[in-house]
Amino acid sequence: MTYLIPDDVLTAHLAGEAVLLNLRTKQYYQLNATAAVIWTSLEQALEPPRIVDALVEEFAVDAATAQAEMERVIEDLRARGLVV
Repeated sequence: MTYLIPDDVLTAHLAGEAVLLNLRTKQYYQLNATAAVIWTSLEQALEPPRIVDALVEEFAVDAATAQAEMERVIEDLRARGLVV
């Protein structure tokens, strides 16, 4: 499954974090380092297994932890209309 970022969501990448702006709702969102890696992976259209690999590599966590965190973050992003 590939997730898409709507055209009305803008991103600013900062040192280890990211800030999102949903132009439709005019709301800002600040992403921590973990969520920023997930977001960057979504921008690159990576499939979920590759996102898990990126988290494991970046944070030296096990795959199960990375998978759970990826699912949690993506569900939160979906609920806020930041990915479809």
